[in-house]
Amino acid sequence: MTIEGPGGTGWQREQPTGATTQDDDDLDRAFGTETGAVATRSGPQRVRSWSLLVVGVVVAAVVIVVVLGLIVSSVQNGVGGIVPRPERSAAQFTADVRDVSGIASAKTAEPTKTSLISYDVVTALRADEGLSHARRAELVRQVSGAAASSSGTGVHVYAVTDFGDVVVGVSESADVSAERLAVAEDVKAIGGVLRVHCVWDTDHEGGARSDDAKEQRVIVETAGTGVGLAAVADAAQKIVLKEFPGATVLTAVPGSV
Repeated sequence: MTIEGPGGTGWQREQPTGATTQDDDDLDRAFGTETGAVATRSGPQRVRSWSLLVVGVVVAAVVIVVVLGLIVSSVQNGVGGIVPRPERSAAQFTADVRDVSGIASAKTAEPTKTSLISYDVVTALRADEGLSHARRAELVRQVSGAAASSSGTGVHVYAVTDFGDVVVGVSESADVSAERLAVAEDVKAIGGVLRVHCVWDTDHEGGARSDDAKEQRVIVETAGTGVGLAAVADAAQKIVLKEFPGATVLTAVPGSV
């Protein structure tokens, strides 16, 4: 590289020193001899870069596919997933209640579709007869817990538990289920009452069961007639409506329900 500048007798051309020349040579080798030139990658370098990019994309795609597969599998096959699985809920509930002390038998009916993506699963349970109130209450509590753990999105599990003199509907709500048992036993204590059913009122569109007070139904089996029947019905209504305002109370002849 040549440097020009004023000298003692005018403009003079100065030759570069050895160090400057060496620096210029190094820059020329790195960036080229032309102004603004940049280093270029060789063929093998370009192939290696593209290979790493492709491998990264493939690994990311595989990870996404695996994660999505696990999510879809869990929501489809697990109780409480996005897709309703009434048969799976029924099987789980039946298996759970078989371990409850005091249960003599369990029979699950076909799931009932109550709306577009909602099902009711109802199991008929027969309990050992002669259980004390405390044992009955504990049984209802355990069955309610099993119903809660077996129910899922779009699937509600219920049990109709037959204690012999009283039949009690058990739902996911332990408190409401306990109230049904208490009401049934109080109504059964009325003179002339032979059997009491304290369950849900399903005589409406869809037939879905509910724990709302007004959605309860109590059927009193009695052999009474005339004035005696009226007295039984009146006493039963007072007991039932105190706990379940708006509930339906009916009387029936023994063995008709």
